[in-house]
Amino acid sequence: MSILTSLPRLPRFRIVVLVLLTLVLTLGLAIKLPVKVQAQSEPPPLSSLIPEQWEVIPATDSQDTSLPSNREGVGPCGGCVVPRGTPATTLVPLSGIGTTVAEYPTLFGYIPKTFAWGIEFVLMNTNREEVYSAKYAFTHYTEITSHGDDIQIAVGTPGIISLTLPGLATRPPLLPPLKIGQQYHWWLRIICDPPDASGDIFMGGAIKRVPFNPFDKRFLTQATLEERLAFYTKERIWYETVDTLMELRRERPDDQDVTDAWNKLLKSVELDAYTFIAEFS
Repeated sequence: MSILTSLPRLPRFRIVVLVLLTLVLTLGLAIKLPVKVQAQSEPPPLSSLIPEQWEVIPATDSQDTSLPSNREGVGPCGGCVVPRGTPATTLVPLSGIGTTVAEYPTLFGYIPKTFAWGIEFVLMNTNREEVYSAKYAFTHYTEITSHGDDIQIAVGTPGIISLTLPGLATRPPLLPPLKIGQQYHWWLRIICDPPDASGDIFMGGAIKRVPFNPFDKRFLTQATLEERLAFYTKERIWYETVDTLMELRRERPDDQDVTDAWNKLLKSVELDAYTFIAEFS
């Protein structure tokens, strides 16, 4: 018996539809349907998010001349730094100016192997007025030199130190949030001998807080570290880019992908010599 004769009497157009549907269902058993769930492609390497050159043109706005920056440590030859080490420096772009979207950003500097007493952090506004300062004393351990002498080396050096505002506050009032659109200058002083500042080493950088879209802020609160890194690098937000990569380094210290991204970031601001440095412990 054919399909048509087995069907009840129906309008012709409904019969045609039913026949086509039956044929489709029958033939469909022999057809390999496409897979809806496709294998996820491998994410691009983190280093691909980092530009070859962070600043195409160094910042030249009117505030730059009022707050000069020396990112590499300036001080007397030798000082309290163990010789033949990589010089102290702040991790900032070549212009010295890094942007942030945070009210209290985290700043980074490299401290070489040293027998210094500690460090001092100073933040100034565009009028060269000090708006915040704090000191931090190092913990030391004893090291025996090649000549058999004892020397007190600061624990964690050489290494990269992170300073989050106003986390170093030792006395009120605390630092108010950084103002959007305003540029600040910060100094990091390695204090060799508290009573005598002649051997101290100074290095610095600048911060400019930029506006933050509320939609982007909500996105970043739920974003992964990789997504945050992609956002910050695309927008050229320096301090949060460094902070995010440092967090990735803590979570995945043996991940070559993270290491490559970190090295590329430092090379993008001509800090190649510091790519091997570990975080201050």
